Amino acid sequence: TESSVSDADALGYLERFGYMGDRSRNAVLPSDNLRTEEGFRSALRRMQRFAGLRPTGVLDSDTMAMMKRPRCGVPDVIGHAERVRRYALQGAKWDKTDLTWSVENFPPQIDRGMVRAAIAKALKVWSDASKLRFTEVAWGRRRGDQGGADIEVTFARRDHGDGYMFDGPGTVLAHAFFPGEGIGGDAHFDADEDWIAGTPSKDSGETSLFAVAVHEFGHSLGLSHSSVPGSLMFPYYQGVKDDFQLPYDDKVGIQRLYGAKYPTKWAPMQPIAPRTTTVSPTGRGPHGRPSGNPRHGAGRHPQQPPHSPPPPRQPPPQSPPQQPGGGGGDGKPDGCSTSIDAIAVIRRELFIFKGKYFWRINEQGLKPGYPVEIGLFWYNLPKDLEKIDAVYERPDNKIVFFIGRKYWLFSSNRPLPGYPRPLTNLGLPASLSHVDAAMVWGHNGKTYFFSGDQYWRYDEFDRSVELDYPRHVRMWRGVPHGVDAAFQNMDGQTYFFKGLNFWRFNDRRMHVYNRTQHVGELFGCPVAKASYADEHSALSDTSVVTLASTPLLLLGTALALVLGQRS
Repeated sequence: TESSVSDADALGYLERFGYMGDRSRNAVLPSDNLRTEEGFRSALRRMQRFAGLRPTGVLDSDTMAMMKRPRCGVPDVIGHAERVRRYALQGAKWDKTDLTWSVENFPPQIDRGMVRAAIAKALKVWSDASKLRFTEVAWGRRRGDQGGADIEVTFARRDHGDGYMFDGPGTVLAHAFFPGEGIGGDAHFDADEDWIAGTPSKDSGETSLFAVAVHEFGHSLGLSHSSVPGSLMFPYYQGVKDDFQLPYDDKVGIQRLYGAKYPTKWAPMQPIAPRTTTVSPTGRGPHGRPSGNPRHGAGRHPQQPPHSPPPPRQPPPQSPPQQPGGGGGDGKPDGCSTSIDAIAVIRRELFIFKGKYFWRINEQGLKPGYPVEIGLFWYNLPKDLEKIDAVYERPDNKIVFFIGRKYWLFSSNRPLPGYPRPLTNLGLPASLSHVDAAMVWGHNGKTYFFSGDQYWRYDEFDRSVELDYPRHVRMWRGVPHGVDAAFQNMDGQTYFFKGLNFWRFNDRRMHVYNRTQHVGELFGCPVAKASYADEHSALSDTSVVTLASTPLLLLGTALALVLGQRS
């Protein structure tokens, strides 16, 4: 049928988009083994995972339909970048924030002014969320010449001289090159597509120039493809609405490269304003130059709210005002004077776990009524639960809880069947009694498990611990053995916790900043300031991280939408 895909075509698709290339760590080498059934199935599973499909390794109807879907021509897997993550930094970036652009030629079906307007609008999406600024210049000069553009836009057919042919109408719509010299940063659009400057009508077969351009320019600026459906850098064409705004995950990526448009100064610690009302919880919930692979604007080669369990019983209407840290009564932990067991950003809120209880912190600060019992929200955890060892949100938004030698998997607060499972299912040793901390590291998008003086890196594609692990935690200079918790902030910052203290980690220099802070600061408690000053720290001598009263400081870029982000 017209929608079917042959094994040969599927193999070509997998090769074209990086799933079977020899530079991929798990790829089958380009030899006769490339065409073995197991090699094909393994690559197909990777593609299915990236596309959000069930990784069966079978060329089923859903997979064939996805392969037929219009998309960007940039590979999904570039070099060793095989990973599932919300956003991916390709490694290349511009060494400036003032960039120029020009249009070389125009598609025949759209007025030239409308083309230029669509390109300008697409670039504005990125400049609105970052320190980038874009200026149009006349076409005709290369960027090394006076007046030459950094980003050149071209409409071309089939073989157009860059080594990455277009395929006519459908499938590959465009590709772009990551920042660099020569062709770096340029975006090429397939002239055989039926482009429209506005919003295409349903079933018209038209393709939004703006929707494709805004994606391709993500590559021009240094972003790779994302495996999260709904993100702008998802490789498949999705179209956009007239009132389009940059999705959160893409905003995090561009701000990590170029900084936020309106950085916010770090605020001094303040206690939470007393509240007299109590609200029940709801169920809302690890460089280099361009590799030379294009994609929907790529490199040089070229919810509805989750179901809530029954809310916890509310205190009497005349409850006392909530104090910083919450709890402290009826056996509940007091955030101002306790260590923590686990911490994670889940659905853009910060969840902090201690004993049988947890707190939630969102853009308004510490939610009133907390802490509450964990079992009242995640009700399929053990009835005799004493503590959570570790928790993290996977790149596919599933939530993993570690308790002793087992782990549980949830979608929001809904338990998934087949769990709990033993830690050995993750590739961890049978001798391991528990996991101290788990996180997705913002520096490379990989998942890490910590226990005692060892750590493991986990492959979310293959669902197994990688080879050559465990390793000694000394690699993370300054991080103590046996941490209590670790997490990646939504702006990509990394934090480690032990006892009553926590530290921010320098991901590039691989050491903790020389500033020890008190866990109570998370809750806006009136505790002592940081014990060390660090000239390299973004914090001033009079500023500390305070979540409950100034939630932006740790909770990160999601809240930066309202308050901005530090440079």
